[in-house]
Amino acid sequence: MGGNSFKNQKQTLWKRLCQWWHNKEEAEQKRLKSFIPLTLYTIAVIYGVIYLSILNTVNRGKGMDAIKTWYGGDRSQIVKVLKEEEEYLGNSLEGANSSL
Repeated sequence: MGGNSFKNQKQTLWKRLCQWWHNKEEAEQKRLKSFIPLTLYTIAVIYGVIYLSILNTVNRGKGMDAIKTWYGGDRSQIVKVLKEEEEYLGNSLEGANSSL
């Protein structure tokens, strides 16, 4: 073991990474760079799926969906329940006002 092997072990991770990168051929560097957009898109899709699933979990008991249907708008059952709830609240307020 010479003195050079000890010096190579003391290099920081960044220096070793830069040295590794510069030792690659140009074609190999281009191939490796092409994975960057793929990696970013994959992370974005996974993040979006997790985010939307959390939204649905949080809003599950509130009587409505966090995500609308593909055709834009709430489902007909949800609209019906919301209208019934609004009518019930309106009737209960009218009953409270008339008793005063």
